[in-house]
Amino acid sequence: EKVLITICSADRKNKKTFMSLPSRKDVVEKAHKFGLSGSTIVLESNGCEICEDEVLLFAAKEKILLMLLAETDEYVILPPPSPLNRSERAGSSLDPSFVSNANDSTVSNDETLSLASVTPSNSKTSTAASAQFKEFAIPWTKVPNDIMKLLRGKTSLGKRLNTLANLLVDALRERSAHIPIRVFREVAQQAAQKYPDSLLEKDREGQQIATSPQALISKMINRNNALNRPQKRASSGSSDIHINTSNKKRKSGAGGGGGGLAANGNAKSAALNRDLEEKKELLIASYRGSAKVELATVAEYMKECFPLQRAFFNNSEKIPDITAIKANWPYIFNKEHLYQHFELLMSIDPRLLEKRFASERERIFKFFKTSKNKKVNALEETNANVVRGLAYHFNEDPDYIFKQLENGPLPKDVLQHMNPTNAPWVALVNTPAAAGTEASSEAMVYIEGQIMSTFAATDADLPDIIAQLLCYYYTFNMMYPKEANQTLEFIVIYFVQHAPEQARTSKKSITSNSKFNQLIAKLANANG
Repeated sequence: EKVLITICSADRKNKKTFMSLPSRKDVVEKAHKFGLSGSTIVLESNGCEICEDEVLLFAAKEKILLMLLAETDEYVILPPPSPLNRSERAGSSLDPSFVSNANDSTVSNDETLSLASVTPSNSKTSTAASAQFKEFAIPWTKVPNDIMKLLRGKTSLGKRLNTLANLLVDALRERSAHIPIRVFREVAQQAAQKYPDSLLEKDREGQQIATSPQALISKMINRNNALNRPQKRASSGSSDIHINTSNKKRKSGAGGGGGGLAANGNAKSAALNRDLEEKKELLIASYRGSAKVELATVAEYMKECFPLQRAFFNNSEKIPDITAIKANWPYIFNKEHLYQHFELLMSIDPRLLEKRFASERERIFKFFKTSKNKKVNALEETNANVVRGLAYHFNEDPDYIFKQLENGPLPKDVLQHMNPTNAPWVALVNTPAAAGTEASSEAMVYIEGQIMSTFAATDADLPDIIAQLLCYYYTFNMMYPKEANQTLEFIVIYFVQHAPEQARTSKKSITSNSKFNQLIAKLANANG
């Protein structure tokens, strides 16, 4: 009896769905027929190889997405879930303990997750950031003897994995404190290629079940984020973060030479902090009109101050509200700088959403026309209705993402009654044509009840508007509102191709959402 198989290529750009006998041989042959290459079938979610036909049959019945790998392909784990912070200011109903924190690229110590860009960004910002690490080589001579003994003996490192991760991060930070996610992956993979038996995950029988050293990657990310956290401060108005220093204590050499090096390092770090703080103050003055700064310089300073911005947004002692964010980093509400920050944070170009929106729109509406949900199949083909249709499919309210109005801005009491959420959403305000004027429409981005950005917009601009909203969620560590949680999560997974890996210690799984898998399979079958 044939079963439905959904399988993708190693880069996840090519997905196919077809009927096949539940045997690995038949699936591989059919996949080749439809343009995929490779001979190894693995689970798309974690890279675990399908070793028996019975497992393949189970995966097909459970509608689990598969991946076909060639010998030259490397399995890459997808990124963690959307940002659902410990902050409750956005009013989400999800328990934040179920998901990872989306500061810097961070994950909790309990959930060994990591980020991986599905489609590596070609932007100059990402390229420049990665260039500093191009010639980086792991300093194996600095690795403690006991760890090297375990590695050479092909033994698991256990708790000593933390020590190795710390050493690698300290070595990377000698070049820069802002380390792109892909660099963590590349360095960890470099270590795993040399010592796979010690660094790649194994099952109880001792068989390797992963091609990527996930635990090492996560510990490196956590270590770097910990070092980039701000020092305690009295208010959110200032930041004192030691960006290029390590918490690692160094023993002084003969004659106190080591102490001199440490003092020199602290002096350089303090000087860097002062330089970034001065640039921050200049940016604020420029925004307020009391100083003149060229636009190119503003973009450059915003990029250089990225670590300072993350320290401010990630302050766990006093989570900054939107007013404090506007006062300290006003340019972050400019789309150019918002996108730059998101790309530095996630190693993903947010403009990908707009491209995917355009390429998938026809396919989505063909699926909508087959829906049994009358609200879905009655929708006309517009960008706004793509989002509405997805929200209706998940029985959610699209008004918590965007809402079309005939006037604005709105009084606070009306706003609270209409959309009682602090989460980012957009009011699309239509101004009817008057004598001598044309009808116009503009977008007003509301966050915590305040208009943070206003710009002209039409239906054609909606994908870009949604991309901006998602950037705000990730940048400010905000939670999705429960009224539109699944819709926003699906948009990230399907259009940005940024999906969570299953949290190992969660009380419930976010990534194995059967609704998402079913919808993706249905869209794959739509004749788009």
